[in-house]
Order: sequence, then structure tokens, then C-alpha cells
Amino acid sequence: MNNITEFSRVVCISGGSSGIGAELVAQFLAAGDQVYTCGRDPAKIAQLANRWEKATANGQLITQIGDVTDADFRAHFIATIAEQSGRLDVLVNNAGVILASGDLEESIADWRMTLETNLIAPFALIQASIQLLEKSAAPVVINLSSACAQQPFSTCTSTSYSVSKAGLDMLTQRLARALGQRGIRVNGIAPGVVNSEMWNGAQALMTETVARRHVLKQHIVTVTDVANAVLFIASAQAQLITGVTLNVDAGYTLG
Repeated sequence: MNNITEFSRVVCISGGSSGIGAELVAQFLAAGDQVYTCGRDPAKIAQLANRWEKATANGQLITQIGDVTDADFRAHFIATIAEQSGRLDVLVNNAGVILASGDLEESIADWRMTLETNLIAPFALIQASIQLLEKSAAPVVINLSSACAQQPFSTCTSTSYSVSKAGLDMLTQRLARALGQRGIRVNGIAPGVVNSEMWNGAQALMTETVARRHVLKQHIVTVTDVANAVLFIASAQAQLITGVTLNVDAGYTLG
């Protein structure tokens, strides 16, 4: 086990193979951090490793193929961090899904998988990594939430997604309170409409939602906007910020 790495921080990002996650990987690597990330799609993980070929070769980027809802995979993923780095400075719970839309129309199976991915897996990853976080001088957990967690907006079309993210916001607050005495900060980021792969096939709805809800000159949120906020929350500049979910939404949640 190596407790001292040549890199600035040890960072774990779930769902880092595309969208916001891939931008998070890029920005943490650029900051000189060692990054562990995972994803379910082997092709996307291979593309990520190829994109960052040098970082992969020198051990700055470690990728694994797996599903965060799988307990065995989570255990293996965290064990890899423990074995290779010996600590964890930043945990970003980024992996998330929207599987369906509707109020009572969504299936129980879709509800279950949405909650498993968006709420239970983040809790399980925090639980599994707590001892590694305690070995950090400035540990922080950052949960990727959503503006849809805050109000039953008509433009948020999936009830299971909104509920899962509302639960994640409460988890952020509860664990910030519980872990504060152990020096671990816990915060969230709640994007508005992000121009990412999650909107593939729904470009018209994305454009309409931005026009209706993004009151700040109808600016669409980019993956870079979200990653910038995450890196701020992970930085020493935010050392006294905990229990907060920061909206990065161009005014989506203003009503």
C-alpha cells in the first residue's frame, strides 16, 4: 500500500466515462490529481483511457469497468484505491440515470434501478471509502444532484429521478452533520439543464426547457460549468463549506 503518491490529491469519480464525468476526469487530471473512475460501458472506458494515454500509462488515471449498483464491484473499486494510493481526498458521486418519465406511469423496476443508482450507490460508496477519507488531510465528498430535486417542476418529467435526487440532497445534509467532527466535508452540486449525452434524443425538450427555466439569458449549462463548480467545492477555498448543495442552473430553480 502506498500512502504517498506523486500527485496532488487522490480523487474517485463514479461514472467518469462520458458527459459531466468525463469533464471531471479531465479537470482533476489537469490539476495534477490522481483519478480513479469507473463506468459500465467497456467501449467508453476504453475511449477515456485512450484519450488520456499518458496519464493511464503513468498511473495518474486508473479506470475500471463496472456498475456502482453492484456491491462486489464497489468493494473491488474501493479496495483498488486502498491498495494503490492508501487514502482518498475527493469522492465525487457522479453516476446517475434517468430511465423513464411520468408520475404513476413509471415501472417499479425503473424506480428501483433509479434509486439504486442515484441514491443507494452514492451512500454505499461513501460508506465503503470512509476509512480512506479519514486518512486525507482535507477530505470532501461531492454528490451530483439536480435542480429537479428542489421543486416538482413540470419540466422535470421523471418522478423517480426527482425523488432520487431529493433523497441525495438530504443524504448530503445528514452526512455533512454526521461526519463534520471527523473533518469530512459533504456537499452537492445541482445542475440545471446540461448539454450532455443524457439529453440525446430529446434535443427539442432540452431547448424548450432552457428557454422556459434558465432565466439567466437562457444560457444552457455546460459540463465545464458543472466541473468548475465541483473543483471549487473540492478546493481549499471552500474549506469551511459543508452541507450545501450549490445550484449551477442559470436560474432554473428560481420559479
